[in-house]
Amino acid sequence: MKKQLTNAIQKKVFTLLVAFVIVFSSTVTSYALPDRPSKVAKNAEISYKGLQDKSLVFKVDYKNESAQPFELVIKNEFNDIIFAKKFNASPLNTDVYLSDVPESCKLSFTIRSGKKDFTQTFEINTKTKIVEEFLVKGV
Repeated sequence: MKKQLTNAIQKKVFTLLVAFVIVFSSTVTSYALPDRPSKVAKNAEISYKGLQDKSLVFKVDYKNESAQPFELVIKNEFNDIIFAKKFNASPLNTDVYLSDVPESCKLSFTIRSGKKDFTQTFEINTKTKIVEEFLVKGV
């Protein structure tokens, strides 16, 4: 009789422990899920194209599937607005030329469409190197 009672208690404790592990492991994974990107983030792509005529060139590609008016704002690390322009409901695929940019700075590109924002930050580090060539002739 004592053995049957011990076996019954062991089964209940084991079942309770398994249920406890399942419940708490599922809560941990639900908190660990990453944030879902907004629709603006899926439709927007900003990339650095290079230097052209002493201007930094960035390619802005925004598909604007929601067909809402939007605004493109470029700020530096001090939150000074360098560029701001409102666009209508059509998609945007253009190059942005920035000529007055300091040698080292951070630029934040923000696309605001309704209540949704997409922000991408670039860090600019430029170094100027001067190469001098000398031609030496022996006489």
